[in-house]
Amino acid sequence: MKKYFVILIFVISGTLYSQDTGLRGINTRFSGSDAWKDWSIDTKSGSGSMSTVFSGEGAWKDWRVYLPDGDGSIRTVFLGDDAWRDWRFSFGSVDGTISTVFSGNKAWTDWRISDGKTTLNVSTVFSGDDAWKNWRITGKEGEIRVSTRFSGDDAWRYWSIDDNMPDENIFLKFAAIFACVFSGILSEVSSQK
Repeated sequence: MKKYFVILIFVISGTLYSQDTGLRGINTRFSGSDAWKDWSIDTKSGSGSMSTVFSGEGAWKDWRVYLPDGDGSIRTVFLGDDAWRDWRFSFGSVDGTISTVFSGNKAWTDWRISDGKTTLNVSTVFSGDDAWKNWRITGKEGEIRVSTRFSGDDAWRYWSIDDNMPDENIFLKFAAIFACVFSGILSEVSSQK
């Protein structure tokens, strides 16, 4: 009887204290030309945020991220026009890289995210001018779908996340989602030139 009671306590404790850290959405906090600098993040266990650390022309190169399970940073590795292709992320005990798979004008359509042990592959679902609106993130633990909630000029500001990787590290998953959202920002800025 004691054995069953101890097992029951472990099961109840695990249920009460486990957090479902699935990601659900990300959207800009404000409107206007600088809307891309501040984001709200929605997870199953609470909310978080992402924002640029600096202002000015190079603000996009350095981000601070706050999630219910901890906070971290995402930064470009290099300087110059192609700096957006290589990033480093750091969330407490999880560090890794975010890199484009290919070079050239369409490099933003395929990314590889790795913490040295686990690799996630990020790619657009479709091709064409609106390819940045739909993404697939794949790994050993499952798949995540990331897509804009709306169409039109401000589509890049509102993203839905269908997280089917419940056992994957939330920080690694967010690094992959960052690649999708940043590609949307990049596509929007490029189309305005």
